[in-house]
Amino acid sequence: INQQLNIDNSINPKLDSAVIHTRNSIGFRGPELSLRSPSSLSIITMGGSTTACHFLGDDKTWPFLLGEYLKAHGKDVWLNNAGLDGHSTFGHEILLNDHVKQLHPNLVVFLTGINDIESNQPSFHDKLNTKGAYPDFKHFIFENSEVLNLALNAVRGWRAQKLVNTGNKMIDLKGSESRVVPDAIMKERLRQQEQYLLPYRKRLLGLIDTCIANSTIPVMMTQPFLFGTAVDSATGINFSTFPLGDNSNGQLEWQVLERYNDIVRSLCKEKNVCLVDLANLLPKNSLYFYDNVHYTNAGAVKIAEIVSESLNKVIAEKFSVFIK
Repeated sequence: INQQLNIDNSINPKLDSAVIHTRNSIGFRGPELSLRSPSSLSIITMGGSTTACHFLGDDKTWPFLLGEYLKAHGKDVWLNNAGLDGHSTFGHEILLNDHVKQLHPNLVVFLTGINDIESNQPSFHDKLNTKGAYPDFKHFIFENSEVLNLALNAVRGWRAQKLVNTGNKMIDLKGSESRVVPDAIMKERLRQQEQYLLPYRKRLLGLIDTCIANSTIPVMMTQPFLFGTAVDSATGINFSTFPLGDNSNGQLEWQVLERYNDIVRSLCKEKNVCLVDLANLLPKNSLYFYDNVHYTNAGAVKIAEIVSESLNKVIAEKFSVFIK
């Protein structure tokens, strides 16, 4: 594929004014597959837009920085970012089974949660790469990725595209009145999650079992969220009562997401799978987010630091041969 998207940003001061987003020949962000040597520890990150980091430059995403941190600690690493905007665990299952497992990575890092909230079927984005719809992953990415379908032309080889401004909306923390959600509404919303949690657990278990069956070590991460029971140290805003949606607030949306994060935590404990509890380890600070879930450059740096600490332990235990 070899696609490059040039993004000119003039509306979101938390993001760079010029962003270069590149996809390699297999449709992922990162070095070419041909650059992976037998001596390299191969890692693939999977998730939705919070993994894809669509509006962060190639050298600013947390997966890229994770690879750099691991290299700095003496690891010979080949890391690709397979995050796709809008993907939930429904899409991860397809991508893992149809494409990623054929690459035989040593580690797959999953960041899941936000796109699975109140979801009982594949989303539009998940359905795009249903098996059989396209002959291979390259065709799927070429035809469907938000990164690649903006200005397709008939010229073969390298394609450079341009997008003016960013698509994700920045949340303005100032000027909003606080909102208290009645206990009855909160309890009912949380009760409604129960029907989605067991199927979510089943899909996560499928991802874990598929990795293990293919001699790949799965690493699961909980989903961070800007809002919740905290006060922003940067602005002094109370994240708990910050209004979200028509009748919700930061506390309720955080509690909803935590129901899904708890599934990840309990499953990792049960299956003895490496867990990076990013939801608790990443501080709730507006310096790290430009909306409720997407990260700034500083946020990506912080995430890479957190994840690298956990992966260094896994690599030392499971893959010491890759340590220089």
